[in-house]
Amino acid sequence: MRFLEDDKIRLRAVEPGDADRLWEAEADSRQWLDNGMSAPFSRENLRHYASNYDADPIRSGQLRLICEKKTGETIGIADLYDISATNRTALVGIYIYEPYRLHGYAHTCLELMEIYARMLLNLRILAAKISETNKVSIKLFENSGYEHVGTLPQWLLMGRETHSLLIFSKKI
Repeated sequence: MRFLEDDKIRLRAVEPGDADRLWEAEADSRQWLDNGMSAPFSRENLRHYASNYDADPIRSGQLRLICEKKTGETIGIADLYDISATNRTALVGIYIYEPYRLHGYAHTCLELMEIYARMLLNLRILAAKISETNKVSIKLFENSGYEHVGTLPQWLLMGRETHSLLIFSKKI
């Protein structure tokens, strides 16, 4: 069985040369509310992260992977974070760069992350935190078999506007 790849895409470890591409995603302020961010990481922060990549996601509590087409073209980023070895759970997030959205890449990345999390990390549940305003992500996770298991009303604050945070979960 091949892990982290199929006939269309592959997920790979972050390399130091990926810092600028990571920065593009982090600098996309449209997704800050969805990710609980208030400012982007600097390129230097991301270079440091990429240069000090920890290949043990259980020890580090996170795993960030680059999503590529088989041609080597970067299409997005996939994250497992808040990984708990004790509970065998993690949160998952997918970011697809604008030109590649709505082509099924996010769904494929999510499926590959689920297989990896179940088979190699021995995780049993993945969950996602999604702003109620992020209709595309809600649809992705619902169509991928995730169940809406909770809502944190008015959890997110943007200026004077509040939004609920939705929690989706899936036994893998």
